[in-house]
Amino acid sequence: MITDNSTMQLLQQEMAIFIRRAEAARIAYLSEHDCDRSTYLLLQHLKKNGPVGLKAMSTSLQLDISTASRQIASLEAKGFVERTSDPKDARVSLLQLSEEGSSFLRRAKELRHQFFTLLLGEWSQEECEQFGQLLQKFNQTVEQFRQRKISLLKENEQ
Repeated sequence: MITDNSTMQLLQQEMAIFIRRAEAARIAYLSEHDCDRSTYLLLQHLKKNGPVGLKAMSTSLQLDISTASRQIASLEAKGFVERTSDPKDARVSLLQLSEEGSSFLRRAKELRHQFFTLLLGEWSQEECEQFGQLLQKFNQTVEQFRQRKISLLKENEQ
């Protein structure tokens, strides 16, 4: 557990700067290619988990169902996502990545690869691996924290 105040100050300051600069750099490089973060995450989720229902996907991605519904409607209009009937219950529609969506996602991944290659070009392989591992650990810690908070809220409601 971190108890050093200067370490906490450094983490708070650098996290705020990281979020702002990472988003600005992403927008500057990737916005011209029309692949925003939500599109990328939704398509990636469908590639990994599809076909999937809207509710399950919104829960998994921590999105309000109305937000997920709007985003999926936009992706359907672009031809990136298509609906199919659930084989278990024909009344339920499932979402899946279309051929066009797969191609778009593949291009988006290539662009992101180029982006990170340019961004971290002066870093060593070891530094990149270390940063990736620490970022992965940080993301897991954030999710565990979020899950604990949800559990506590549910307990307090009962």
